[in-house]
Amino acid sequence: MAICGSGLSPLGYPHPRSEELVEKLFRRIGEVSTLPTVAVRIIEVINDPDTGADDLLEVIRFDAALAMRIVRTVNSSYYAMQNKVADLKLAIALLGFKEIRNLAMTAYIAILFKKGHGHGPYTREGLWNHSIAVGSVAQLIAEVCGMVQPREAYLAGLLHDVGFILLDQYLHKPFCQVIDALEEGKPVWQVEQEILGFDHAELGAFVTSHWNMPEHLATTIRYHHAPREYDGPHREMVYVVALANSFCHAKGFTSLGVRIAEIPPTEVLAGLRITEEQLGRIWNRIDQVLASANILALVGAD
Repeated sequence: MAICGSGLSPLGYPHPRSEELVEKLFRRIGEVSTLPTVAVRIIEVINDPDTGADDLLEVIRFDAALAMRIVRTVNSSYYAMQNKVADLKLAIALLGFKEIRNLAMTAYIAILFKKGHGHGPYTREGLWNHSIAVGSVAQLIAEVCGMVQPREAYLAGLLHDVGFILLDQYLHKPFCQVIDALEEGKPVWQVEQEILGFDHAELGAFVTSHWNMPEHLATTIRYHHAPREYDGPHREMVYVVALANSFCHAKGFTSLGVRIAEIPPTEVLAGLRITEEQLGRIWNRIDQVLASANILALVGAD
């Protein structure tokens, strides 16, 4: 995976030691080195230009919970269907391949959040709601600015903080130390580097690259806290998620229970060519989008 950045390793690690630490941790959490079989097959089918709805139906029928979620989603008020849809193949055709992929990833990622307790201001429920919120707001921003595909923006936003949940599960005590050390005006990645030797963005990028997800996802995860450090082909996606993350923190949808997101640099708005009128439109629609995101969060966590 080639990512532009002066003096950085292929995934953008500031020094080889960080990459070594992330690789060691990844070996400790081998069960997440691959996604569930159905998720892997869904990604393969969607990435294959020669496949169609019948191929996707053949995969999804082995996961009754996902099939039910798809039918329920297409019948939700969000899609405003005049007649109820009961046929799975029709539901797949109506939603589209990438929407199916996003529903599957939302469902499978939700499983990682189900067990465990919080610490201080941090809760897994709060992190999950933040992830759904950033995905939804990223999709909104993408729709307004028109520079990246909205469904890709949703998935990038959903996964941007997956490194946090892995730290919570597999390095819980050091993760709690990170939370205890958070302070206003100090970026979370800096605290993580001091305590862990790497940060959640590096870990999340490493994991998603091993899930064979598209390159722009790992890139966005890696740089969502440092958008000005990246100047490659996926810059606009990085900018969209960085902006969505900042907006969600400002609205109280925080990752760790503390408003720690930095204000994106002016380069982000300039890079997305967002006007003041568009910025106001996005901000005014966020509450409505987040209300829908809460519904989606409950659906995903079933």
